[in-house]
Amino acid sequence: MSRAVKRTSGMAKIPSEALLSLRPHVDSACSNTGSIENQIEIVNHALIPRYDILQKVISAFCHCDISQYGSSRLDSDQSADQPLVQNRLLTLRGMGGLGKTMLAGMVVSFTDLRSTFDHILWLNLGIYFKQGSIRNNISYSMYLDCLQKLCQQLNVSAELKSMYFPNLGDSKMKISSKFIQAFEQSKLDMSKIIDGLNILIVLDDVWSHEDVELFNFGEHVSSLFSILVTTRILDQEPSSSCLSIDVGLMSQDEGRYLFSIEAGLERFANAQDNEAVDCILKKCGYLPLAIRTAGRLVKASRKIGPELNTLDILEIVIKMSDSPRMSPVTELLDRSFSFVTNEFASFALKLLFSAFAVVFRRDDILRPWVNLGDIHIVWKALICSHDMIQLQLRSSLREYKLTKIEQIADLMFVMGLLDRKCGKRSSEFHQQKSYRVHHDLMWDYGKMFCSLFRTFDGELVKCEQHGIACCNVCFEGSLDFIFNENNKKWNGIIVEYFQSSAEIKNAKSYELKWLPLHMMKAGLFHEAFDLLTTEEFLENQIEANGIEDGICFMISLVRSYEKMYIADSFPSKTPMITILLHINDFLFRFSSLVQLDDTFKREIGHGIILLGLELQKFSKLLKSIDIFENALNVFSTITCEESDPDIAYALKLIDSCATHNLVLVRQDSPNKLKLKVQDVLNNVQNKTNLCFELSSHPGYTIVEMECKCKFTGIVSYEGVYLGVGSKDNSLMLNYDGQMIRDATCRRTFFAALGCLAEGFPLQLISDFQFGCFIKEHEQVEKVMKCLNAARLYAIADDGSVYPKMAPHLCLGVLYFQSLILVANHSSNRAVFKYYSKLQCSKISNIDNEGKNENNDRSILSSPNADGILLELSSHPGMGIVLLNQASSVPLINGALIGGLAIGPVQHALSAKMNEKNHLMITNYNNGLAFTSGLKENLDIGKNIYISDLLGPWINEFVINDDGTISPLHAKELVFGF
Repeated sequence: MSRAVKRTSGMAKIPSEALLSLRPHVDSACSNTGSIENQIEIVNHALIPRYDILQKVISAFCHCDISQYGSSRLDSDQSADQPLVQNRLLTLRGMGGLGKTMLAGMVVSFTDLRSTFDHILWLNLGIYFKQGSIRNNISYSMYLDCLQKLCQQLNVSAELKSMYFPNLGDSKMKISSKFIQAFEQSKLDMSKIIDGLNILIVLDDVWSHEDVELFNFGEHVSSLFSILVTTRILDQEPSSSCLSIDVGLMSQDEGRYLFSIEAGLERFANAQDNEAVDCILKKCGYLPLAIRTAGRLVKASRKIGPELNTLDILEIVIKMSDSPRMSPVTELLDRSFSFVTNEFASFALKLLFSAFAVVFRRDDILRPWVNLGDIHIVWKALICSHDMIQLQLRSSLREYKLTKIEQIADLMFVMGLLDRKCGKRSSEFHQQKSYRVHHDLMWDYGKMFCSLFRTFDGELVKCEQHGIACCNVCFEGSLDFIFNENNKKWNGIIVEYFQSSAEIKNAKSYELKWLPLHMMKAGLFHEAFDLLTTEEFLENQIEANGIEDGICFMISLVRSYEKMYIADSFPSKTPMITILLHINDFLFRFSSLVQLDDTFKREIGHGIILLGLELQKFSKLLKSIDIFENALNVFSTITCEESDPDIAYALKLIDSCATHNLVLVRQDSPNKLKLKVQDVLNNVQNKTNLCFELSSHPGYTIVEMECKCKFTGIVSYEGVYLGVGSKDNSLMLNYDGQMIRDATCRRTFFAALGCLAEGFPLQLISDFQFGCFIKEHEQVEKVMKCLNAARLYAIADDGSVYPKMAPHLCLGVLYFQSLILVANHSSNRAVFKYYSKLQCSKISNIDNEGKNENNDRSILSSPNADGILLELSSHPGMGIVLLNQASSVPLINGALIGGLAIGPVQHALSAKMNEKNHLMITNYNNGLAFTSGLKENLDIGKNIYISDLLGPWINEFVINDDGTISPLHAKELVFGF
């Protein structure tokens, strides 16, 4: 593994995240004063005048006196002649908006500190928990991602991959032990990379102080190592070597100073000005973020209205909305547009900012960077739209000489609404500008305005009570509806403009980054699907972003499509699986048809793995296995060594896709399942959004399987089979003391075919639909009694789950893999050893004496007739075995049904083919034959059974020349596992 090297320059490089925390104050890329690091070094001491905190932090890490920046020297815990503490940990703690991240950014920008350390590293841990995470500790996969980021900042080429995969039979203690060992080994590997170097790591936005220890590499290194932590939470058990500084609200003097810096005011003219400023500070609650926002608004007003004096500007900012629902920061943001005295021009700026925030939001990035060309397309589309023309908003902007999109964007940058960065294009004389919403609060304001903006027939809709547009009091009850309506409308306008305008040039960036997303938000799902499935679009993505980054971006689009498509149309089947498989096929073909070096091959393999991991989230585990095998094949063209990390990783992923059927077992079965959350379930009524994690099988939970189920008969329903798999794919469930339901789709736990018998699988099904031919009330009552019994479950004190009407049974796991249908090219297909004998075994004598005309059962004349052993050559020593005793199913007039699986060959069934292409069992029961159920269920993942009910179900099969068995009319499918 590569090791980091000492700094090449005189000082450690400032981390990019630290630069971003300071950048809003310096338009660095567009100024002529030098590099961004030099500029920040000039102004960093003036950003937040908290010299006491800065002195304490910096003196803890190096011998430095910052009194030269305007403060007297403060006492610290070590003098200049004392050696530095070898392993120092310091924490900045306080509420959000107090400027902890900016303080950390200022600290690491000081030259004395940069001269002390070889490398200053930065990790934002908070980003891992801001997407609705139910936990505050980082997982092992998150930890590996953090270590990878550290390696990137160190310019070290190292791929830290997880080699940890739990086994189904592992005890809870063994699982915990494996995790601890994995964490410690990765921590030790990282320590070796930095050993010998002086390192400072900034851990920003820590949610759990337990995570800090994971990055304390000082105990394994011989050189200087320090950690600076920013957090909102209190460490209740700090270590003896940890220093903690509480960051509080600003004092009046500090607030005045920060406000003057942000507003660009060196001093205030008189006491009246000071009084107005103090009023602003009070309304901002002395919160640095709010003070910064107010200061930026004053600065913007001075640029827009240079004729206004300081007092007039401050009075504009002081005026607040009458609405008690708006926070001070939101009020200030709304008032920022009041500097434009024309009501329509001010309204136009609000609308454009709101559109920027809303249409450029991505599910994975709330505030993405957007280049000016893409902004031009979006804003030009809205400015030229019918509403804007009718409201005379375009002409109002011209009155303020805002005739170009770039001028509007730069004005919003000056106002503090947008961040700006500049980079050179291919031409040395032009700079490519990019913008993003400055802060989450600004994004919330944009969303709020979108939720209040209403037009009708080209005019603004005003509330009746106050007679104003965008009234957040009167429109409060319709906020979500208005937001969704505007979001869809604006995106539709943008897409239509892009597709119809002949003026747009060099729009490839917009087409790749934003067009699919805007199509989705506009409800144009078919158009978005067509675009995402074109090979040209995929090729352009890979060309623009590289293979792995291009695939990651495609996956983010897939997730957005899935989320919006389901919310819009509630489909039974998502088209996103088709897109993922399309990308996989393209990459695999590309890797086999084009001569590539090993680096590109590995990138392709990694990209294919990403697709497989995403497909797992759709419970398409069989297809995921095929994709992981594609990745394995790509890696195998580079090396055949199983010790290769990529090959080992692919093999582990293939193993991890193995799920086991959830079935009914006896209470004394060793395969019995127990829930981890039984205490919660037993003590709380109407439990919702529960993860049925298992205490009997740590790391595992109840998951959806790929196999779909659909029944049509006396009643009709559809759903999926359930299994036991990784907790990463866990279902979220509700339990009301009677039924267990899917929290999202309101589907219900159900014993297959309503049969409460040992070995029968569990399903998650929709509500029942009764056929119109049911006329007898007694018949309905009998069927409902059977069905309801199969839906009622109780949770015992030991965490086991059992049918209330069959308490001798409970939920369990099936360790044998069920016999199902797979693709004919799948590596999981079943190849029969004696297939040629089966081909020649057709039976001509069919005795129909026992045939029941009502349920169309076909009976084999002799149960002891010689059959062909169903032994497998693809799985040596294994054969097709009976999963459970065939049981009578009342739902289908008492027909016998039995499950099939792979098992030891000594228990294998024997069978023969009759002249009707029925595969008849010869060594178990009279008249049972293979069936795949109703035609509607004929798909990958469908279970294969034995039954005496043949007429309505698919029961015709063919023995293929390669030793596989297929449904007669679906030869693209074969028996498999």
